[in-house]
Amino acid sequence: MPQFEQIEVFHSLIFWSLISFAILFFLLKRFAFPPILEILEERENKIRSEISDAEKLRQEAEGIKADLGRELKSAHEKAQIIIQMAGDESKKIQDKSINETQVKVRQMLSDAEQEIEITRNKLLNEIRGYTAALTMASTEKILKKALSDDDKKRLIDESIAEVLQEMEKQKS
Repeated sequence: MPQFEQIEVFHSLIFWSLISFAILFFLLKRFAFPPILEILEERENKIRSEISDAEKLRQEAEGIKADLGRELKSAHEKAQIIIQMAGDESKKIQDKSINETQVKVRQMLSDAEQEIEITRNKLLNEIRGYTAALTMASTEKILKKALSDDDKKRLIDESIAEVLQEMEKQKS
């Protein structure tokens, strides 16, 4: 290597390089490093303050998220209560409607039974009348004589009793 062959030049080059570096270092330390360090400190403080602000915002966001979660849960609970109340109200209305319908059905059955009973009584009275007339006519023909009122009444009652017994047997 040729540069090692010239040792004297090499020593002087090292000397002047060290002097130049020392002067450059002194100038940098005196004039360049303080503003650079100041800028770096400002940057560091700004970053720390932004990190602190970000942490505060994160904590606020978590607080808001927790509040929203509680409000959402409360809203769900209220909705469930409203749904349950609506279901209960619907059941009450349904029960009321069923009860009213049952009362109407019972009333209709009662009215129908009364009407049937009235019609039955009318028919029985008509049958009694026809039976009485038929009995009287047949008895008078058989006996060829007129019956007394007491005999007529007795024969009518006996005939009606026999007809009613026959009707009861047919029902059973």
